[in-house]
Amino acid sequence: MRFSNATSTSAPVRAGFSGLRRLIVIGVALVLGVWMVWAYAQEAMLVHRLSQQVSDLRHQNSVIAAQNQGYHTDIQAMTNGAADEEEARLNGYSKSNEKIYLVTSPSPPAASPSPSH
Repeated sequence: MRFSNATSTSAPVRAGFSGLRRLIVIGVALVLGVWMVWAYAQEAMLVHRLSQQVSDLRHQNSVIAAQNQGYHTDIQAMTNGAADEEEARLNGYSKSNEKIYLVTSPSPPAASPSPSH
């Protein structure tokens, strides 16, 4: 059996290939970095648009809720007869035991005739 000894040679490392490899790794890292920033920016814009839509929908819901409250008030007034009384008062009717006071603005004073000579 024969033993072989490991031998090493002192060959120069190709520096050009090492520089090219480093340049490729840096390029790939830059491309990945730009892609990640672009994806983050798109997500941020999407979140901003969606939060704006949520705000608009909440505002619309509050307006609709206020309208519904007004409708409920009108419905209650119609069911207990208060709407009929209000409509009659708007048309000049009053209850028999009430005194009515009419408030108007004063009429402009009549022009006095100028003295003629």
